[in-house]
Amino acid sequence: MASEVNTADHFPHHPGITARCPTTCLGVHTVGDMVTLLTTAARTASPDVAHPGEPQQRARHTGSCPLSCLHLSVRVANALKYADTPPRTIDALLHMIRTDQLTEVRNIGRRSLAEVHQALTATGFDVRHTNLI
Repeated sequence: MASEVNTADHFPHHPGITARCPTTCLGVHTVGDMVTLLTTAARTASPDVAHPGEPQQRARHTGSCPLSCLHLSVRVANALKYADTPPRTIDALLHMIRTDQLTEVRNIGRRSLAEVHQALTATGFDVRHTNLI
């Protein structure tokens, strides 16, 4: 029988996630979330390989790339598009995260923040030291 997990120590995207953590530490709530996570992991593991059903992507993304490079969902992309000061590049989005402006954008909640975190991580950006969640 599995040992009990102290839920106070386990929350989505907490530092030090291990194989003993529950799946909720990954921010996974639905099958769709799991598919997104696995797809993101596959892109991160082999960024130079074309994935079925996707166009060939550039191997490297820079901060000057447009937000479309992140392949965000329509919901998150629209929320960013209609923000008071919409970010146009990945650098601008990272600046919003570091200055806690992203949490002030209408229709950006915990799940949207998790999606942004996954997308940035999948494209090679280090967001461990940001206040996404």
